[in-house]
Amino acid sequence: MDIDRVKLIDFGNTNAKIYHEKKITTMKVDEFDFSQKDFYYINVNQSIKHRLKGINLENKFSINSNYKGLGIDRKVLCYYISDGVIVDAGSAITVDVMHRSLHKGGFIYPGINSLYKAFEDISPILKIKKENQNKSFCLPKSTVNAVEFGIFYPIINTIKEVSKDYKIYFCGGDGKELSNYFENAIFYEDLIFKAMKKIIKENLC
Repeated sequence: MDIDRVKLIDFGNTNAKIYHEKKITTMKVDEFDFSQKDFYYINVNQSIKHRLKGINLENKFSINSNYKGLGIDRKVLCYYISDGVIVDAGSAITVDVMHRSLHKGGFIYPGINSLYKAFEDISPILKIKKENQNKSFCLPKSTVNAVEFGIFYPIINTIKEVSKDYKIYFCGGDGKELSNYFENAIFYEDLIFKAMKKIIKENLC
């Protein structure tokens, strides 16, 4: 099997990310052609699970974890990283700690966009543009910086607290941006697909 020619799909609640021949594309889930059969996938979208005709990777592997309710997307990433902290910064931000192939635990934050929206919902005065970030984390002296501080400071510092000497692996839409706050970090746009390819090689080939 030429693993790079296999079609891999990560179905989310809104979008489907597709990896094929070393290229990643994104489409709305409701625009996907459900008659397709020749693909491997993971899926968190319960409304489409009975319509998918490809090969589901969910039960093709396992990880050492006592975490209850670990989502398939997080589980796949933990299978790929045996030592390190994994941060998937999408519509939600998930953080998982792996040590010698043991999943030590993890936590979830709302995504960056959701946090900006939450401030906007509180008051129109708190609506700010995402690109104006208080990257220095000095005590804020403006409402703009106060909102940015409230969004980024808790996330960054909690990740730093749990990562300590671990390498941090970032992925997801806001992953590259968040990785810039850490010296021991690396961003992979295709991390979920690297993990899916590992599962296929080790369990299905």
